Amino acid sequence: MSEVKAIQLSWIVVTDLKASIKFYQDVVGLKLTQNSEEFGWAEMSGMDGGALLGIAQSNDEEEVKPGQNAVVTFTVENLDTAKADMAKKGVTFIGNIIEVPGHVRMQTFKDKDDNRFQIVEMLS
Repeated sequence: MSEVKAIQLSWIVVTDLKASIKFYQDVVGLKLTQNSEEFGWAEMSGMDGGALLGIAQSNDEEEVKPGQNAVVTFTVENLDTAKADMAKKGVTFIGNIIEVPGHVRMQTFKDKDDNRFQIVEMLS
């Protein structure tokens, strides 16, 4: 078996590409790094770079439907502040903050297509 060198991109399928780009910019705080409307595709990253989030416009040919994805995590400096800011913008959170003492604090949320994500604060 070959080794995985890196994880550089996770992607999701959405029902409205333009609205989703706006959500991830204005609510989550990502920056747009590529927007190929003709292909129904955009890529976003954190302000400091890192792994990319790919966003695909749903279509009849796509096997993956909106709301059927793995959980992508977004690392934040302060989980409580990030959660409060996102709550003010109407984000739906799932459950409560989960803490692994000495390691990480996590809060799951979903976008309008029911894709699930976590904001994460590293404690170590």
